[in-house]
Order: sequence, then structure tokens, then C-alpha cells
Amino acid sequence: MKNKVMSGEGNIFSFPLRRYSSQVGFLAFLAMTIFCGLCSFADEAPWAGVRCGADGRASLSWNGASEINEWHYVYRSGRRYKSGLAVWTSPALAVVEGRPMAFIGGYDQTMHAMDLLDKKILWRKLTNAEIQSSAAVAKVGGLDTVFWGSCDRSVYAVLAYSGRQLWTRELVPPSNSLGDVNVSSPFVHGDRLYISCFAYDRSLTRNQQKGMLFCLALESGEILWKHEVTNGALSSPLVFTLDKAYLAVAAKRGLLSCFDISGAKPVLAWTFQMPHEVLGSPVFADLDAKGILYLGSKYGNLIAIDAKSGKEVWQRMAGNWIDNSVCVGQLDCRKVVFAGSHDYCVYAFDATSGEQLWKRPLGGEVFSAPAFFEMDGHPYLAAAALDNHLYILDAQDGAIVSSYFTGNPIWDKLAKGETLWGSPSLLSAGRESCVVYGSFNDVVYTLPLKKDCSLTAMARSPSALWWSLGIVFFVFGGIILPLTILLPLKQSHKDIA
Repeated sequence: MKNKVMSGEGNIFSFPLRRYSSQVGFLAFLAMTIFCGLCSFADEAPWAGVRCGADGRASLSWNGASEINEWHYVYRSGRRYKSGLAVWTSPALAVVEGRPMAFIGGYDQTMHAMDLLDKKILWRKLTNAEIQSSAAVAKVGGLDTVFWGSCDRSVYAVLAYSGRQLWTRELVPPSNSLGDVNVSSPFVHGDRLYISCFAYDRSLTRNQQKGMLFCLALESGEILWKHEVTNGALSSPLVFTLDKAYLAVAAKRGLLSCFDISGAKPVLAWTFQMPHEVLGSPVFADLDAKGILYLGSKYGNLIAIDAKSGKEVWQRMAGNWIDNSVCVGQLDCRKVVFAGSHDYCVYAFDATSGEQLWKRPLGGEVFSAPAFFEMDGHPYLAAAALDNHLYILDAQDGAIVSSYFTGNPIWDKLAKGETLWGSPSLLSAGRESCVVYGSFNDVVYTLPLKKDCSLTAMARSPSALWWSLGIVFFVFGGIILPLTILLPLKQSHKDIA
């Protein structure tokens, strides 16, 4: 007698069930094992690098049913601030033990683990210097683990939920003449962690300004290799895969270097010189099996570079600096590059051709990296500007959906383009979708996108600013200035009479 495994007439999967039951069980077990293995691999690094993944989207999906509410987190407000530091880094997001969490550090020298559901801090880890770059989250032994670098020359690995320290690793030995040390965000790929470090040694005998790249074992923190890239500071590294694994890192002076890291030691594949200084990190897009890197510069250039050959594919200009990373999203089956500029605008370019799809002026210089996310199946962007507002844009046409007032900076004078201030990260969770953003007013905000929010503000645009300036000019030039001139003249005529 034959039994049909799957219901429905004409099912071709018809065979004697009892005869092949052992084979069926084995195949089912094998398929389940492979499936679970693939799922485990896919979840290995929920937040692999500075802006989540190689495409820089900085968004994480979550399908939990619990409610996420507005939260303004402040820790030891009123601390002294040194100009040139990031108040808060860009937050790293991960779902840990079924709960959405954010991990964020800053000039307070502390990494904070935020439970977004209960609005509480699960743990804090104090380091010996500022934390100026974002964390990464990956699994070690099946447990979510947070990795970050501190300006104390060290890399830290801590269990995401409990805060238990797995290991620390010193990258640069201490010395009496050691000056500033900058440690980038890590990037996790497989069982390895990649991170860059710049240390300035002021000794006359060993005066060094080396930008170094390090590869560490993920489980132990052992330094597997280190490589000098160039003199000067480096961006956070980016790892991508074509025929094999590659790593791209940009020097502040504009030199983009790409290394083959598939072997025991890194091998330089190519270099590309940008037209001006670079503060952001490169991002990657796989376009029909052709990899493209995207990087902006302070001259206003956005350049697409063939990831295999290092040749320029296209170049576009913004009206001012692009001093942060860009991101790659997808609109109607077409990949699009989004960039923020100090000319007040957010841009959308076709990732393949470089065609400008739209640009949207905001109320101030766009200093942050954009974040791309989807909510209820529709694409959106988030970006922060120097009018102290955080904006949510429709990614299809750039229309402003909403904006939030995120407070004034904690220092008096803005030094534009000298440091990477924190950028927003997104939790895409349907009605519970929210943006997590460490503002330069010393507050970390968790702001709901589909529910009432106390910081929702009317979006400002350059046209509104010009209208305001016109009104001020009219009042001053048409009323105040004439009165200032005429009243003394009238008084002098009275005195003469």
C-alpha cells in the first residue's frame, strides 16, 4: 500500500512510506541540521561592524510582541567635555535572550548595555579612556558577545546579557611619550575580529604615527597578525566577500587600501587615493556579482570603486563635505546609495550608474551617516543634522516624514568636520519600531516612530531659514535702522532750533 507524504491530488512524492522510513528520518534530520547550521551562521554577527553590516544600513529587524516606549537615558550629566570627542558613539543593536538591546559608549569612558523593553541598564563597563567608535555584536560559543575598542589602547569582549568579561587585549604597549591613541570599531567576520589603531608616539628616538591593522581570534583575543597600513589615523575596517575575503580601510589622508585576508597574512590587493580627507568608513554593495565600494570625502566627492580592481566606477559631487559613511538600501529591486552632506542635503544615487535620484534639504548640515530601514514594508531613512534635529525621510522620494528635537550640544562652539559624532540606529519592529540615538546633548534617546513622542517637532528646511532671515532683515533694515538714524537727527534739529 502506498501513502502520500504530501496532501493533494497528483502529488509526485508518492512512495512506500514504511520501506523508506529510516531513510526519510535520516534525510529529515540531515536537512534540519543543515538548516539550523545555516540559521546559526546567519545569526553569528547580528551587528558585525560600525554600521551593522557591510552595506552600512544600521538597522535591525525584530518581530517581538512586547511594547517599546520612549526613553531618555542620562548618565552623570554635567561631566567635563573636551572638544573633538564624540559625546556618544553610534549604538549597536542586537536581540539578546529575545530582548532588543543597545550598546553604546562615549567620552564617559563607559560601555552601556541598554534593555530597550524595560528601559533599564543591564550593565556598565568602565575603561581607562574614551570610547570613540561603535561596538560590534557576534556569537562566541553560542552566546551573544559585545566587542569594542577604547582609547586606552585595548579591545574588550563582554557577554551581551550579563556583562561578564571574556577577554581584553592591549594593542599598543604603553610608553611615557605616547600621545593620542584612536581605536576604531571592530568588524567581525567568521571567527576573527578586525580592528584598526592609530598611536602617536612623541619620542624623538621613536617618533611614530602609524596606522595599524590588527586581526584577533574572536574567542580568545589572541593577536593573529598586525600590519602597518600608513601614517596617520585609519577608519574602521570593512570586510566583504567576492571570490574570497577582502578587507578595506581608509586612511584619514584619503588613501583607501584593500587587502586579501583569505590567507595567514594580509596581502595588499590595491589602493585608491581619494581627492581629500576621509573621516567615514567605506561600505560595500554586491551588484550582480560585481562588488562596489562607496566612500565620501571632505571635498564633497562620493566615489564608487570596483572592489576587485580598485578602479573608479563613477563619481558624484555634493555641495559640501561628506564626512561620514554612506549606506546602501534597496528601492524597487534597485540598490541605492544614500549620503548626507554639509550642504544641508541628503542624497540618493543609483548604486550602479551614480544617477542622482533625489536630494532633500534639511534644516542644518547633515553630519551623521544615514540609516536605512523598512517599516510595514516601506523604506525609510534616518539622519541627524546640526540644527539639533533627527529626521525620518521617505526613502522613495526623500520627503520628510517626521523630525525630533534632540537638544543643544554640551559645548559652546561646534568644530564642524573634525570628529565623527554619533549616528542613529534603527530597530525595525512594525508598530514598535524605534530609533536609538546618542545625541551631542549628552542624552541617549529611544524614540518610537509609530506612536506619540514628546520630542516630535516641526521639520525645518533651508527655505524656512531664508524666510526667517528675510523677516529679520526687513525688520532691521526697514524699521530699526531708519529709526536709529532719524531719531538722533530729529533731536539735533530741535536742539538747533
